[in-house]
Amino acid sequence: MEMVDQRLFEQAYTLSQATGAAVERELESVGLPTALFGLLSQIRRHAPVAPTRISAITGTPLTTLRDNIQRLVDRGLVERAPNPADGRSYLLAPTDRGDLLARAAGEPLQRAYDALAARLPRPLAEYQEAFDELLGAMEGVLADERALR
Repeated sequence: MEMVDQRLFEQAYTLSQATGAAVERELESVGLPTALFGLLSQIRRHAPVAPTRISAITGTPLTTLRDNIQRLVDRGLVERAPNPADGRSYLLAPTDRGDLLARAAGEPLQRAYDALAARLPRPLAEYQEAFDELLGAMEGVLADERALR
């Protein structure tokens, strides 16, 4: 059997790790772990939002999300409110402190983003379009796999 070139997976994974390292470096000044910042950002972007929606957006299992949501609640960065559409669920929104922290992280992250954009040999929009396509394809793969279970 001929081996298929799987560099795309390797490259995407390596880029993910490098991006995580750059974000982690920039977030040190804010004092929030990268995983919690990512969740806080998603909650902030989609608030008020149910954990199941965040799970669908990020592909993170609900059990993992619940633990990290509790960490954000314990730090006073996110608050829960009853979900009027589903009494068994709740909605999440950033607190004023969580919103302030997320905004404070914006400046160092923007500097890192600008440094990356300055090193790209092609226009940033070309990369964004390609990543949108790649992410859409991967989301389809993951959705197909979940449907088969």
